[in-house]
Amino acid sequence: MQILTQSLDDDVKAELEILRQSVRRIAIDAQTPGLSQPMTRVAQTDRILQRLSDWLLDDEQKQVVSNHPWQAFFLHAAACLCDIGLMDGNGVSDDNTMALRSHDWIQRNWQALGIKDAQRAGIMALICLQMQGVSDLDPAPADYGPAHFAGTLINTTLIAACVQLARALELKSPATFMAIAAHQPGNPSGSSATWMDAFDVDGVGPHPYLSATIRVKINCRDPELHRALKHHERAVQERLKDINQRIRPRFLFADLIYEIEPAGYQPVDLRYTVDTAAALQLFMGNRLYSDKRVFLRELIQNAVDACSMRKLAETDYVPAISIAFNDDISRITIRDNGIGMDRQWLEKYFLSIGISFYQSDEVKTVNRDPRIDIGFISQFGIGFLSSFLVAEKIVIRTRKGASPGMMITITSLKDYFDVRPLGDDTTAGTEVTLHLKPSRINYCRSIEFAGYLKTNIRFLQIPVRFTDERGESTILGNQPLSYAVVKNADSDFVAPVIFDDAEGFIYLGVKMHDSHIFALETATGGVSVFQDGIFVTQDDLLLPEGARQHVVGRINLKGRDKCELSMDRNRIFWTGERKKQIRQRIRLALVDIANRLMNALDAQGVPVATRNSFINQLAIFFDFGEVDDVVHDGLCQALRKVVDKRFRDFVRVHFPHARSAGKIPEADGYNEQWQQRILASFAWKR
Repeated sequence: MQILTQSLDDDVKAELEILRQSVRRIAIDAQTPGLSQPMTRVAQTDRILQRLSDWLLDDEQKQVVSNHPWQAFFLHAAACLCDIGLMDGNGVSDDNTMALRSHDWIQRNWQALGIKDAQRAGIMALICLQMQGVSDLDPAPADYGPAHFAGTLINTTLIAACVQLARALELKSPATFMAIAAHQPGNPSGSSATWMDAFDVDGVGPHPYLSATIRVKINCRDPELHRALKHHERAVQERLKDINQRIRPRFLFADLIYEIEPAGYQPVDLRYTVDTAAALQLFMGNRLYSDKRVFLRELIQNAVDACSMRKLAETDYVPAISIAFNDDISRITIRDNGIGMDRQWLEKYFLSIGISFYQSDEVKTVNRDPRIDIGFISQFGIGFLSSFLVAEKIVIRTRKGASPGMMITITSLKDYFDVRPLGDDTTAGTEVTLHLKPSRINYCRSIEFAGYLKTNIRFLQIPVRFTDERGESTILGNQPLSYAVVKNADSDFVAPVIFDDAEGFIYLGVKMHDSHIFALETATGGVSVFQDGIFVTQDDLLLPEGARQHVVGRINLKGRDKCELSMDRNRIFWTGERKKQIRQRIRLALVDIANRLMNALDAQGVPVATRNSFINQLAIFFDFGEVDDVVHDGLCQALRKVVDKRFRDFVRVHFPHARSAGKIPEADGYNEQWQQRILASFAWKR
């Protein structure tokens, strides 16, 4: 417990001791079933705290708890009070009811507990309330905290989760034992008292062989209790999963196993299981990644995020990423000088499929400087699996800060990893070497990968050094998003698409003859969509229909403008409103580009017929049904007149009664002021 109490001064320790003795005294007076021996209750508190200190909390969580004495104070208080609801004399109940009873008991009786003031009591009661399981209570447990005390932000959600999980592993505590008994069908009377003596817990701790797994060793002498324990095991597994989804930092442990040794009976424990390796093969198969080269993009995304993470801590840091082929193209090595991994990160994130560190709240906690605008690319934590599409063995060398370096060798998804220490001279960052499958060596060509990356990472802000099998290097990425235009030649028109955080440009080309514009260039491809500088998809529908034959665009979504991607990152899940917003921003850029083209035509003094032809073509870019007042008012007068005329002709054909009506016709969807003015003009023509 030393690591959790070292930040507490003597006055705070004395306050906790008063609380501890008060709970013991009240347990004696209450004579509550299950608490008739007060020392048992005190011993439970000690075991909870010892378990948290010894192994259940990892270094990140201990740092959060111990970074201010009041965090540790409320953790100790919660361990003392987690079952205080038993004092009301109503016996033991489920976790949700117990949480509410403890909350209410503290609020009513905090003075009897020796708590100094109502604010302390309120936070303790709040933590007990957050120790609910998954329930239908409103608001949800995660919505109650955190709370402020003595100028400190108390992470009540984390504290509640720590005590909740540690108490759930205390199988013979009254609350936990009754939760086990509740899994017995019918829960016959008298079974609880009998079962209390029907099992012994031989040990609780990290599993010696299975990573990120808690092992509970149990001797059991009752087959019905055995079944109830297996049900409780599943319930605690679900609770651990739920806790890891809603707290930060999350627990190192992601699974739990009850190893039950039966005595006097033979258990039958049959249920469906999942072949993890087969599931991973299916998960990363062709249906998810249709292009075998995608592993390069995924590994580069991980490297970029690692560099971005290191930049948060080192303002003068210069990121570096490289890709190199050996001379016979049997190995590909991707190297970055980013944050690297230590043993905890390896277990908490790298080994947990579907969990991305860079999308966790830990990153948001670290990135507290509002001047640093860093977007992390990784979303799903599954991209590394794509490496097995081409590799038979993967070797990772990594080091985080001052932590020891590691070399991780992976030869199969079905086997254990080989993890070995590296020397102190190992540089910070991560190096991933893929040993290609024999069937892939002849298939792979460095020039093919270079072409793939030029398309996919061309606008990545961090340059990537690409070295082929001949030792020749080139720099990929770090290109400007804007289209290049020929200086002093009005044959290219480029306009920016204005976003809050993202950036974008549209391009319109024209044909020239003797330095005069005479026609629009034909162009196809729609809008190329990048996210954080990496290509995602092309989308024609972002452009108005009338502009799709002549205009192309690029947008790079970043920061607050980013969108949700599919797992293979080849599709964007636009919401209707989000796509509407982006289309509007592109439409405003079209206004800019159309007006500048009209200005260029006027400056050249093109013939009237040519000018009118351009006006009619450009006006098609602006469908009157999609033009709002901002776009309408931004158009030059010549284009605005054509848009007005087309809407007026539309009304004349589709609303003939408007010519004699005494009021504005009901034209659904035409609510912009410029549209209403045109509609109103018909109402006066009788």
